[in-house]
Amino acid sequence: MFVRKDGSVWIPETASNEVINFVASFAERVTDMGSVQVFHITPVSLWEAAANGRTARDILRFLKLHCSPENLSFQIQEKIVVEMGKWGCTRLTMASDKKLFLQICPRLSSQVKALAELPQHRTTEDGLVFDLSQRATVKRVLARSGIPVLDKTGYTHPPQLCFSLSEQTHLRDYQQQAVDYFLSSTIGGSGVAVLPCGSGKTLVGIATAQKLQATTLILVPNETSALQWQKEFYQRTTLKAPQVGSYQPKAPLRPVTLVTYHRVASRSAQGQRMNFQHLLEQTWGLVIYDEVHMLPAPWFRLAAELQGSHRLGLTATLVREDGAQADVFSLIGPKFYDQSWRALEQAGFLSRVRCVEVRIPMDATSQALYGAASARERHKIAAQNPQKLPVVRSILKDHEGQSVLLMGQYLEGLRSTAQAIGCPLIEGKTPRTQRERLFSDFRQGKCLQLAVSRIANAAVDLPTASVAIQVSGLFGSRQEEAQRIGRLLRPDTKEGIFYSLVSEATVEEKMAAHRQTFLAEQGYAYDIRSAAEILAR
Repeated sequence: MFVRKDGSVWIPETASNEVINFVASFAERVTDMGSVQVFHITPVSLWEAAANGRTARDILRFLKLHCSPENLSFQIQEKIVVEMGKWGCTRLTMASDKKLFLQICPRLSSQVKALAELPQHRTTEDGLVFDLSQRATVKRVLARSGIPVLDKTGYTHPPQLCFSLSEQTHLRDYQQQAVDYFLSSTIGGSGVAVLPCGSGKTLVGIATAQKLQATTLILVPNETSALQWQKEFYQRTTLKAPQVGSYQPKAPLRPVTLVTYHRVASRSAQGQRMNFQHLLEQTWGLVIYDEVHMLPAPWFRLAAELQGSHRLGLTATLVREDGAQADVFSLIGPKFYDQSWRALEQAGFLSRVRCVEVRIPMDATSQALYGAASARERHKIAAQNPQKLPVVRSILKDHEGQSVLLMGQYLEGLRSTAQAIGCPLIEGKTPRTQRERLFSDFRQGKCLQLAVSRIANAAVDLPTASVAIQVSGLFGSRQEEAQRIGRLLRPDTKEGIFYSLVSEATVEEKMAAHRQTFLAEQGYAYDIRSAAEILAR
């Protein structure tokens, strides 16, 4: 095993699962290519390790056992000791006058007190006193300044909600582990579980709510996700319709309420966030952030106002293009559980996926338009390359009789493709009843081809999907790639194939390289084919 000065940890394929799991407990997984796995040691990953009970001594002893001295620099050893030593040096507790007290150890005292970004406070000999409403702000400011906060303020006492899991509901081993870890005294009932698409994150959330037996607020990316959660609660638990449902502005809040991120953040004509205020009227025992990596930075205010509740983040990837991992750590909690796609594939819980990038030339007319266009317009022209349609037809012919999803970033191109091949399309404005009918038909095999906009990137259960054709992507976003490939990571099929159609010699090809690197690093077979090869089959 090699540990480089940049913090990357290289593990050979001969390493045992025990070694890989130990490294995963203090470093972020970067690459899983079968022959080698690469992790990266970061300040946040070391804080998470400390929050989960690891010590610097344990990690250094492990590294010295598995690395030669020349492969373990003093700088890395120092980084591990310094960053993990910060955990517990700043503690938030409740003061007797219902104020927040930030206790600071002497060696960090001057650094913390010098932070101009801290909200208004009163200084004492060994700490700072804040208003209770500043709980999240204090943690966020300190985390962004490289100082993690151990929050010992505690949780509110919500109304009790008694229910059981249905007799037919059984958790897989890794799902039960995730629930148990969340409820353990080590992390204190708040944190993030990283599980691949198709592995049953929803059931982890439901089982956690059942264990806490308390009112639950679930934040989701879209209405389709909300309906999926609602359906799962009905099937998996003894709760009935009046107790679980989507948020309605003028209706009483339900014991289990589902709401989209967009609705929470929406403003009235007077500029007020009425939905946000309405949700705060109830005391929640648990707040679940579904697809927490999609939580936009301005929406973190909601997390800030709900610090008195247990907080569970669920995601397939903690990759954030805005680099806000420290915000997730401070406002939601540390990562406490992580299962890789490859591990669950090997265990038979997920199907294998093969990625195929198809490079497609543009005709003379499109090339001329592309050459004269602005940078933004070039993305759109490349994505809507009309030469992609014959390739789509050829792929569909190759996979005749199989369930195929068409996915796209640009609706105009996706609509024209769907219309040309006679395929139904689900987009944001598709009525809910029609959307659910089409999803149901696809699951049951009545509809073998379905086009979906970005609405299906997250939290949509399509267990029969075996082939996906991405006709346009999101400028190389790793988040989106993880979500889209997740549509194929279902155990119903032996192997899924993920086609990505890329216009040759355009910005789209350049951005595809970003996605290609990410997928290859996760261990997926990645082939590049020309349009001519696909059309000749």
